[in-house]
Amino acid sequence: MPGIFGGVGCPPDLYEALRADFAATYGKSEAVHTAGGMLGGHAFGSKSALHVAPGGGHFAVDGELSIYRLAEEFARGDAPAFYRWRAGELDLEPTCKGNVIAIDPRSGAWHLATEWTGSFPLYYCVVDGGLLFSSRLRPLARITGASVDLIGILEVLERYWTLEGRTHFEDVRRLLPGQVLRYEPAGGRLTVRETSGLWASASPGETDGKRDVVERAWSTLGGAVRRSLPAPGRHAVMMSGGWDSRTLFAAMIEQAGPDRLLAYTHGDLGSRELGLVGRICRWAEVPLHREPLGEATYDLGALERGFARVENVLFPHWHRAGAVLAEAGVDSVSAGVYGEVLGGHYGPSMVLGGTRKMAAVAAGLLGRSVGSANGHHAARDFLFTRRAAKPWYLAPAAWDGVPDPAASVNADIEAALRRLEHRGVATGDELVEAFVTEQRGTQYINAQLLSCRADVDVALPYTDRELLALSTRIPVKTKIHNTLNRAMLGRHVPALLRFRCAATLVPAGAPVVAQELSRLVRRQMDDYRWRLYFATRGRVGPPRFGWGNFEFLRSGRVLNAIADDLRAELWDRRAIRQRISDVTRLENGGSVHRLSFQLMRIYTVDLMVRSAPALAASVAG
Repeated sequence: MPGIFGGVGCPPDLYEALRADFAATYGKSEAVHTAGGMLGGHAFGSKSALHVAPGGGHFAVDGELSIYRLAEEFARGDAPAFYRWRAGELDLEPTCKGNVIAIDPRSGAWHLATEWTGSFPLYYCVVDGGLLFSSRLRPLARITGASVDLIGILEVLERYWTLEGRTHFEDVRRLLPGQVLRYEPAGGRLTVRETSGLWASASPGETDGKRDVVERAWSTLGGAVRRSLPAPGRHAVMMSGGWDSRTLFAAMIEQAGPDRLLAYTHGDLGSRELGLVGRICRWAEVPLHREPLGEATYDLGALERGFARVENVLFPHWHRAGAVLAEAGVDSVSAGVYGEVLGGHYGPSMVLGGTRKMAAVAAGLLGRSVGSANGHHAARDFLFTRRAAKPWYLAPAAWDGVPDPAASVNADIEAALRRLEHRGVATGDELVEAFVTEQRGTQYINAQLLSCRADVDVALPYTDRELLALSTRIPVKTKIHNTLNRAMLGRHVPALLRFRCAATLVPAGAPVVAQELSRLVRRQMDDYRWRLYFATRGRVGPPRFGWGNFEFLRSGRVLNAIADDLRAELWDRRAIRQRISDVTRLENGGSVHRLSFQLMRIYTVDLMVRSAPALAASVAG
């Protein structure tokens, strides 16, 4: 994965250690000694992460494909600035799709800035009064000897993300979406400023019928695709049977043309979903690469290499996609990540379960909202942890070392909500959507596409600031369950509505009620086939509606290999091996897919903290 690193005001050997780690991981890196510190980075191919601004002062970039072209043209004086100095403060322009580190040529202050989604991680810590930073967490923690943060680890394991800038390690922080850190070497003063305005500018009626929201959304999505995919070049798009990738696919065909595109999908090659993807691509005359799932996807050597670059192995099949697409010679790969905002999926229905979830969906479909001007209590009711029991895979000593888990996690949730409220996010719907997007979207769902970035550049059209600003001004009740996506395709690419979605049994153009009823029927059919599969001990095959057939894991070889490679003192290894033994037996009716996903979260944490010098002491309490 491309990235940036450096520091100021610290012992020089720390900078050199960061530089050596980047060079060892990628085979090369760039770095320059400047302004009392070091600034460095890495980019794919002939691109550069490190530049000198026309007005003087070095800067470094890390982000989607477009940021490297913008940085090069800006440094040559051929393009407008994608960041600006205003009264000694650094502000990123809407065209900037990533992180920027720049040194103010007047004051000598160092500025670290993230764009408004925080899609690309940037970590920092204070060491001996100086500042160290890196796009990758593990080398920063290893070099500084940071102790593990058990609350941060628990948040990753149980929620899939950390909250309020917390990481796996104490005293190492992650910059949050839209934050800008300023460090003044002369006095060692560090401040963090908020810049994001997402969800804070909504006004009733702004996206109502007086303006054509459908047309505005489609036009803005097209502009986002153009800005993300600089011509010339060939670009890949990750395809599934869902709405987010279908909508993006349509916009990419319109803006880039089918000749510049390669579609990619993975999973059960004989499944209904991959058959659906194949029919869509044949209709669009876009070539499709279909990659099967198998044990080779979980090769430990490949996973460790991938982790060293992108620091997650949650989605091994996405790592494989990056390697395949790099060999195919594409310039970048895109996916539907963050399309959930436009599709209305990140509202209250996302965080609820059972009858409360059904009620939230029904309210949205009826045009009602759970949010109001005083919806702060509703958001907390939806998001707070009610209780915290010891996870089955965690060692008792590790669990005992976590101080009041529920209260600690809720304190982080409260801090995150207060940050959003301070920005001006008002209603319950908006608070939940903003919270889910900036946590689940940025750190978990986005990890899929970032997994590809171990080998190839990525492009994220749905994170375009103009598109997100529009998407977040549209009430959840107006766009819930892809109502807006359906309307856009119906107006501009109606042929795509003839194809079903993966989760439903009726064409995508059918009324929403019919979609949801067929979704329920399809789920019941799935459940029945699974029961039949287990009852017959596999003589009747499993359901093949969706892409994700992970039954090749039932042999236990892959799962046990992962368990055997765990090294941190966090795990109850006996419980993990017993769970693998229980789940892999057909007669027990366990889901190897669900267990494998849990194990990949465990393995991701293990790879991150296994070399932490103070791990054993932290677990011992």
